[in-house]
Formats: sequence, C-alpha cells, structure tokens
Amino acid sequence: MTLKSEENIKRESPQDSNPEKWLFAEAKNIRWLLLLIVSTAVGIGLLVVSQARLLSEACQRIVMQGEEVSSIIPLAVFLLLLALARSICSYILEIKSASAAAKIKLSVRSKLYRKILSLGPSALAGDETASLIETVTKGVDELEPYFTRFLPQLFLAAILPFMFLIIILPSEWRSGLVLLFSAPFIPLFMILIGRGSEKLHREQWSRLSRMAVHLLDLVQGLPDLIIFGAAKKEAVTVARVSEEYRSATMSVLRIAFLSAFALEFFATVGTAVVAVIIGFRLLWGVLTLQEGLFVLLMAPEFYLPLRNLGLSYHARMQGVAAAERIAPYFAMQLPEGFSGDVAPPEDAPSVRFEGVTFRYGSNRGGVLDVDFELPAGTVTALVGESGAGKTTLARLLTGLARPEAGRIFVNDLDLSTIAPDAWRSKLAWVSQTPYFSSGSVRENLIPGRPDATQIEINAALSAAAADGFVANLPNGLDTLLGDRGAGLSGGELKRLALARAYLCKATLMVLDEPTAGLDAESEMIVCEALKRVSAGRTVLVISHREQTLSYIDRVAEMVDGRVARVFSAAEFRMTVEASA
Repeated sequence: MTLKSEENIKRESPQDSNPEKWLFAEAKNIRWLLLLIVSTAVGIGLLVVSQARLLSEACQRIVMQGEEVSSIIPLAVFLLLLALARSICSYILEIKSASAAAKIKLSVRSKLYRKILSLGPSALAGDETASLIETVTKGVDELEPYFTRFLPQLFLAAILPFMFLIIILPSEWRSGLVLLFSAPFIPLFMILIGRGSEKLHREQWSRLSRMAVHLLDLVQGLPDLIIFGAAKKEAVTVARVSEEYRSATMSVLRIAFLSAFALEFFATVGTAVVAVIIGFRLLWGVLTLQEGLFVLLMAPEFYLPLRNLGLSYHARMQGVAAAERIAPYFAMQLPEGFSGDVAPPEDAPSVRFEGVTFRYGSNRGGVLDVDFELPAGTVTALVGESGAGKTTLARLLTGLARPEAGRIFVNDLDLSTIAPDAWRSKLAWVSQTPYFSSGSVRENLIPGRPDATQIEINAALSAAAADGFVANLPNGLDTLLGDRGAGLSGGELKRLALARAYLCKATLMVLDEPTAGLDAESEMIVCEALKRVSAGRTVLVISHREQTLSYIDRVAEMVDGRVARVFSAAEFRMTVEASA
C-alpha cells in the first residue's frame, strides 16, 4: 500500500472555474455583513483619530501651557468614553466576523455537498473519497480567513490610510508626504513575498489531500496489513510522511515570518523618519507640540491597515488554494437526460438497453453500444472480467450515470422521461459492501420505508433469512450496531441488506456481488434468501460466484464494455462445465 501520487487525486479545473472570481462571487452572499464589518472598522479608525487629538491636546496644555492636571479631567473622561466605544466596536467587529465566517462556511459546504450528490459517482470517477471529504470539511474551513480577514482588510487598506492622510496633511504636510511615498512599499513587498509562498501553499494543500487519501487506505486495510505483518512498515511510512508535512509547514511559516518582518521594517522606518522630521520642526519652533504629537501618534495607525493587509495576504493564498479544489466542482455541468416527470411502472418492469454508450474521462472504461434486455420478473446475472463494464451498466440503470448515446427503455418508456425521485423509489441497490451506520438494527432497516410496520419488518427479515440471528441479538431490533455494521458478521450484514431491499418494496433490484467474501455456508443462506427476495421483482445480479448463479434465470456475459452473449441458466451451466 503506497502513497498515491498527486495526479491520482488532482482534478483539472475547467476554464471557467477561476478560484478568485468564484471567491468574490461567494462574497456577495455576505456582502451586508462585510459592509457592516468594514463600516465598524472605519468607525474604530475615526475613534483612533479622536483619541489622538485629545491626547495631543492634553499634553499641549500640561507641558507647553503649564495648566494643572485637574484642568484636563474632562478630556480624560472623554478619552475613557472613546476607549469604551472603541472596545464595544471591536467586540461588534469580532461578533460579526464570526457570524460572517459561520454563514459563508454553512452556505458553501451545503451547496458543495448538494452539487457532489447531483453530479453522482460517474462524474466524480477518479476522485478519492478521502480527498472529497477533505475538500468538504477542511477545504471549506480554509475559506474562512479569506472572507473574514483578507477581504475586510483589502477595503480597509484602501479607505483608512487615505482618510488618515487627509487628516494628517493639514497638520504636517512634510510628514504626510513621507507616509504617502513609503506606503506603496508595504503592498509591493507583500505581493512579491506572497507570490513566492503561493506555490508552497498550493503544494501544502495537495500534500494534505494525499495524506488524507493514504490514511484512509491504511485504516480500511488495517486488518489485511496486520495479517501480512506489514502494519509496522506502514507506520514508518506514516511517520515519514508526517515529518515531511511538518517540514513543509515550517517552510511556509518561515516565509510568513519573513513577510511580517518586511512589513514591520518599512512601517518602522517610515514612522522613524516622521519622528525625525517632527523633532526638527519642534526644535525650529515652527510646529506645536499638539500637532507634532498628533502626527506622531497617527503615523503607526496609518501603516496599520497596510500591515494587516500584508499579514492577511497569507489568508488570501490559503483561501485561493482551497478554492482551487472547490470551485471546479461548481463549474462542472450536471449530467443531462434524466429529469422527466413521467411516473414509473408500478409492477416489475422490463428494461431494454438500445445502443447505450458511456465512457469515463479520457475514454477509459465504461460500456459501448450495448443492446441488452431485462425481462420483467426475471433474475439476470452479469458476468465478465473486472473492467468489462458491469458496474457501469448498473449505474446507468439506476440513473447514477446518463448515457452519452443510445437510450434505456422501461416498459417502452424512455428512462430520461421518468421522474428521477419516483424511479429511485422503485429501485433497491445492494452493493458489494452494504453500508450500515451507527444505530440500531431497526434504524438501519427502515431508511427507505420509515413508515414500515412491525409485521412488514418481520416479513422482510424472514424473507432474507435474518429473523433468526436478529432474534438472538441482545436487544433484538433495538440492538445498536457500530460504524459500518460493527458487531455483525459479513453474512449477517448481507442478509440485513437484502431485508432492507425487500422492505422498501422495490420493483427493480440491483445486487453487486451479494455473496462476495462469504464462506460456503453463509453463501448458501444468502442465496436462498436472494431467491425469496427476488420473487415478483426484476433483478440484476453482478456476480462471479457459481453458487449465486445457480439461482438466476439468465446470464449476460460482458466483454470490453459490450454484452457479448446472453445464456439461459441451463446453457450457462453447460458452458461452465464444458470449459472446466
């Protein structure tokens, strides 16, 4: 088990999925919150100006005019009120920033989740599960600093320095010119250093995605690794990859600290030059202490929005790196041809494929010009080597993929004209590894029929030969299962999956390797249950197991994406015996 390469998990971005453009489009959803955040920050800037004015006036009156301290008590009280107002505005700023972050994450994550569901597995072929989870969880979280730090600071850096400069110039225009000409160096070096670290941010995100995929593979394959004594070797690999990730993270942080140093350097030098000019002007007696102190107090505040923008520029790169993984999903076109409104047949349907073609990306895999029929009420098995197109055909039948060419008919109705939700309500899919969530046995049986009665549940369990072991569980149907059905054997889970399919009253069932991984006894029990559950339904079974094929009516052999031959059950058994 090796670490997957970046090419295996990287999705090429469509031309119209510009990450920054998409981020600005999403920002429109919280524009009023952003406007409130920026307005509050501007208000804080005005309070800073007022505080600097009052403080410089107080120093002028005490130091230069020799007034008593008691004479500036009203100024001191006003300063305290301004400080209190500034604290309140800062509190509002934090609250609104947190609200904006929560709203944007909820919005993006919800839309992304729905889009992934709408795209379906065929459109997402090649995307690793761990990479998708990483994108929906941490990827969306990485967007937060962009909206709550970078965008507000971008507007503040354009507003506050200009506002402060207008206020400073009448008091001391020479210092104002120093501020004016030194200010561009901060965003200039911010961009130069930021571009150098942008590539590192992107590589770090890709590295994290690869780690997520690798770790999920390890967790899922841990029993096999233990059996073959390879767990310690993989533990060493995980430690090595973790160390590489830590070193790469420190490289990004080094550039971040370098950027912060450059920003602080120019702000400090600019403030120092302003202080020298003010000092000489005070010595020459052409500037009052009040005006000089006011300008000196405002100089750091002038640079502060630019410095904050420089520091938040890393939040921009972090958000863009995440958006490069998220935006392409929104730019992908939804599959067409399965959005009708016709009701599906109520009874077991007949299904006919006519010239159906579907290919995955780069023309790999899929099916080609398939002509194939599932007679109503029959059990048909699909056989063939791995990659022959069996699962693709099943996905086309269930609507998880749309044909690129050809049509699928259900009782002479074009599948593209049938309402998708109504069609899926008539389907039951039992995968090779049925999914069971943490919860009771009952909760795992009724997701397709939440209104099922106890009599119906018992009938489903009996048909699937699951009533015996369920009755022996500590709490029967209320026995709690662990994640992925932990607590039951593979054969028991397969029978529960069949009971679940039976309970939903589907007229068309698709079973993908229903007896894979079972011993001979469990396989026989499941096959007997399969025979009962299939009664009165049209069933498509993907299987290689001879025991399973002994209970079917017809066998279709797939070769290189085509249905090569169709046998009756007797003909297929004769062919197998002859080849043996």
